Amino acid sequence: MSAKYIVRFDDASPTMNKKKWQRVERLCDEYNIKPIVAIVPNNKDSDLVCDSYDSSFWSKVKDWQDKGWYIALHGYEHKYVTQNSGLVPINNRSEFAGLSYEEQKEKIEKGMRIFKEHGIEPNIWVAPAHSFDKNTLLALREVGISIVSDGIALYPFVKYGFKWIPQQLWHFRVMPFGVWTICLHPNKMGKDDFKNMEDFIKKNKESFIDVSSLKYKNFCVLNMIFGKVYWPIRRLRSMMRKGKS
Repeated sequence: MSAKYIVRFDDASPTMNKKKWQRVERLCDEYNIKPIVAIVPNNKDSDLVCDSYDSSFWSKVKDWQDKGWYIALHGYEHKYVTQNSGLVPINNRSEFAGLSYEEQKEKIEKGMRIFKEHGIEPNIWVAPAHSFDKNTLLALREVGISIVSDGIALYPFVKYGFKWIPQQLWHFRVMPFGVWTICLHPNKMGKDDFKNMEDFIKKNKESFIDVSSLKYKNFCVLNMIFGKVYWPIRRLRSMMRKGKS
């Protein structure tokens, strides 16, 4: 079975780089890509202030939702307040992991309230810096979110009562099999990044799928082995690249 791909765009907010996000949207529309868009409802991260405040932002998000894009709750303020990596050991910083259930629930409910005030229904969770814990999941269940875009595995799976869509890549790469989510940050994308994106989609457009078509498996031995092997290899490659630079 050939590999399938999903695209995820992170860090959308009213102060995102409008021109870059417009370019992303044009490419997705041209090739009928239905991405996951991770939106920060109440951004307080200065690194994500890339443009003037866009008063029409939430209307744009509603347009995305209406044309079949998948809207994700990307934290609340995108501010890191702990050094806890949580369930996905990628980064030792978090807006959520390590906080009490009550604190996390309050943040998530505030974020959801902002979405709903604008007629938006996020159905996926994307944690800032990939860091969240079981208390986060408990709070997400309370607001009706049951899909997590994160984790390292070959295929979507079910764990802790949630559907998980693995997110394993941060640039486009041909893979032999599996379901791969490529996470991009449009605010930081340059000319080469946009060219690589268009070239890859053009060559592999039949291999892109929608979230709605995914089939979720119980977390199996194959997924567990892949997760344990993937990270050491990735860290080794990263160290080798740094050594050459």
